Amino acid sequence: MSSPLPLRIAGTLAHRWGDLRYRAKIALRLTSPPIMLPYRGWAGADALHLTGRVVEDEKVIHARPTRSRWRNLWRTYRRYETDEIRGAEITWSGFGLSGRATTSREGFFSLSIERTELPDGLGDAPWQPIALRLEGAPGYRFAPIRCGAEIRCVSPDAAFAVVSDIDDTIVETSAQHFLDHVRTVALNSAESRVAFPGIAFLYRALAAGVRGGETNPIFYVSSSPWNLYELFAEFLQRRGLPAGPMFLKDFGLTPTQWLTGSHATHKTAAIETLLRGYPALAFILIGDTGQRDAEIYADIVRRHPGRILSVHLRDVSPKGQRPAVAAAVAAIDAAGVAITTSPTLEGAARTCEEHGLVAPGTGQAMRREIESDRARLAGSAAGVASED
Repeated sequence: MSSPLPLRIAGTLAHRWGDLRYRAKIALRLTSPPIMLPYRGWAGADALHLTGRVVEDEKVIHARPTRSRWRNLWRTYRRYETDEIRGAEITWSGFGLSGRATTSREGFFSLSIERTELPDGLGDAPWQPIALRLEGAPGYRFAPIRCGAEIRCVSPDAAFAVVSDIDDTIVETSAQHFLDHVRTVALNSAESRVAFPGIAFLYRALAAGVRGGETNPIFYVSSSPWNLYELFAEFLQRRGLPAGPMFLKDFGLTPTQWLTGSHATHKTAAIETLLRGYPALAFILIGDTGQRDAEIYADIVRRHPGRILSVHLRDVSPKGQRPAVAAAVAAIDAAGVAITTSPTLEGAARTCEEHGLVAPGTGQAMRREIESDRARLAGSAAGVASED
């Protein structure tokens, strides 16, 4: 189906303005040094996938954390107001292979390596390195820039994979309330954002399964833009959540998309990609009741019978579940898939333990972790209040 005429016109004008602005910057030598931002990749059954982006360095990536709301607001603006570098040449090497990639008009690059091309296999470690080198870009002068990236490799011992939402699932962002969401996202750093009580323990338990280590992969899917990738990655590390590849969105006005695009379309496409990428793995889906996670997951359960082990939703609906959420929960349950809804995801820990997916005692330990995290957060809040 073709896009509406106003969207096609607006998108075309936006593209032309972007081209004009880009050419003017190059001609006037108003460019800034580039930075290469690789995103964690993943190794599916048939191929390895890695993406990243090359943009002008706005000095906000890996900047020192601050609790200043004004400084965080400024950094958020700079994250969104990126100057992408198109046509940049990148070379890569890893797994006994090497190759080249070129960035798109939005600065993105991607590479896929067929598993049949790997001379030495993937090894046994959950993460494998790949080396990247930014060689050059039209209109920019700089010495080659090197950096490393990681590929999530899945052990033959993996019993399942986890797909998790981010906003209002692992961190409170009030995604269902636009103004509250904007305030939370814009005014907080990775350091000042707080994970929900017990969530880090639950995700580590899921990653470990019954064998320990990082046996089961965790993937994070969000409708937030790629501009926030570094913020999310740092948040996961600071709060003790397992690292994992992310599926975020490219915001922008194009002839086929109004700025953000569809939340449901993006999340469904990401999950479908992972289901195809790991045909031998079952999945656990985790989200919240605030947006459309319940409906999306119910549709996935319907279309992929036998592939979904369980669905767990953080209940963020103080006025009760919307009828659409209640109907989706009922449909998942009717399909024979375990489904839990709770404000703390404690029910998820108990259900996964009952089904033998995590170590014995995980349910009780989750309750203790929730209480411990709540006490710690209360103490931190009291300390901040006394400073004020």
